[in-house]
Amino acid sequence: MTTWNLSNMQRHVLICNGATCMGAGAEDVTQQIRDEIRAHKLDDKIHTSRTRCNGRCKDKCVVIDYPKGTWYSVQNEATARAIVHENVFEEQIIYSIEHGERIRGDHRIKGIDKYRNRKGKKSKAVLFVGHGSRLEAGNEEVRKFIDQMRPSIDASVLVETCFLEFASPNIEDGIQSCIELGADEIHVIPIILLHAGHSKLHIPAEIEEAKEQFPDIRFTYGQTIGIHDEIFGILKTRLTEIGFDVDGAHPQTAILLIGRGCSDDAAIQDFYTISNMLYEQLDVMTVEQAFMGVAEPTVEQGIQKCINRGAQKIVMLPYFLFTGILMERMGRMAQRFIEENPTVDISLAQYFGYHPKLQTVLLERLQQAIDGTSTGMQDLENFRKYVEEHGYEHHHH
Repeated sequence: MTTWNLSNMQRHVLICNGATCMGAGAEDVTQQIRDEIRAHKLDDKIHTSRTRCNGRCKDKCVVIDYPKGTWYSVQNEATARAIVHENVFEEQIIYSIEHGERIRGDHRIKGIDKYRNRKGKKSKAVLFVGHGSRLEAGNEEVRKFIDQMRPSIDASVLVETCFLEFASPNIEDGIQSCIELGADEIHVIPIILLHAGHSKLHIPAEIEEAKEQFPDIRFTYGQTIGIHDEIFGILKTRLTEIGFDVDGAHPQTAILLIGRGCSDDAAIQDFYTISNMLYEQLDVMTVEQAFMGVAEPTVEQGIQKCINRGAQKIVMLPYFLFTGILMERMGRMAQRFIEENPTVDISLAQYFGYHPKLQTVLLERLQQAIDGTSTGMQDLENFRKYVEEHGYEHHHH
């Protein structure tokens, strides 16, 4: 093992190589700092070391400069190289030492106190995870829905909301927020219709990473909405809203249930099961299935199948949780189908959405996570086995 001669060392630069910082480019930061040191022949004066997590994940990548005791947040090469010369812009400084006192900029969050009083009052937190939409209206639907749920959740439980992608805060930031608010137990509940890649891989990856960073925090994981009695009440409500009598006979009507689509066979099978169960609860010619992407049949193929079966009326029923780009696209598709098939009555129902009945499902999923009966914990175990066998790289930071 190498033994460094540190007799002339004046500074020690510690570069966080924890999982979150590494995912944000810490390896590049490490090499850029070392390259700048070599270029200016400062190797004997500035020593660098890689560290594990330093509890400032929100400020990734984190670099600490001793003996000054300055903590930096590094997002670009210019900042990395400027650290060597101690001329970093103030906004990239997390902490600095002035007259023996540590100063934190007003724009910086407090961060995780790893040495907080363990005898103090502890809190449980529930972190709801929405998918996230490129349309802010879809993200706002999630936030409003969770706000409506708060009165049904124990007032002592912290309630936070985050998103998989396209919106803030992300899961990493959501977990950090729960811990900063004092939570030592976090129940992560996905607001996802079907159990596929997001709930099997992406969310477990974030939880496992957080467990590594915060070993004193207890995490549980809830299961997806999946197949539940309440979802059929919601689907029937959407049909009723467009004047469809869910208790009447409709021998010439086809319902086309439309999902987002995925490559997970089990999730596709669950979608078909939901479709078949809906058919059993309605008196219609057929309930067909279609997907907006990845899987088949496509929506066009689904419409054509309904027409081929002799349907005089087709109701497009989107199985989506929130508005977004796909719903806008579906609206345009529905108009085109109407124009191309003037002899068939084609209508588009409202998407599944955040119906009040969905609260019942999510509260049940939360209780399962709390009392240890959630299948989500098995998902975490399955994810760990998957990583051991296949490795894993995800992109939902």
